[in-house]
Amino acid sequence: MKRIFSIILFTVILSISVYAKEKKYDWKDYNGKCNYEYFIYDEAGLTQEQLAEVMKLKTEYQSRFHDLKEKIYLEKTKMDLEMSKKNSDPNIISNSMNLNIQYSKELQDLADEFLAKYNDIKNDK
Repeated sequence: MKRIFSIILFTVILSISVYAKEKKYDWKDYNGKCNYEYFIYDEAGLTQEQLAEVMKLKTEYQSRFHDLKEKIYLEKTKMDLEMSKKNSDPNIISNSMNLNIQYSKELQDLADEFLAKYNDIKNDK
């Protein structure tokens, strides 16, 4: 019985590795465009100057986006850990929820501000 399970396990492991070798990512499938985390722009619709301004804007805002997302994640983790305890403190959970709501609003405001500046750059032709 052990031998049968070991053969099945061995076969599954080999088939997974063979499948992984065959499935390679081809950048031609993406038409040469990469997925940016915070915004998507049409490179063909922007001039070089506009593209340079957008990249400056991206570097300016990217760290702020990252910080807010990290704060949201930490508060969510803190809330999950507190909820998993037997005697959880409702104040900690409530505070974490309120902070998460506040951080989400800040993130939305930051995204709106970024998109407004991006649209100003894009529409200045």
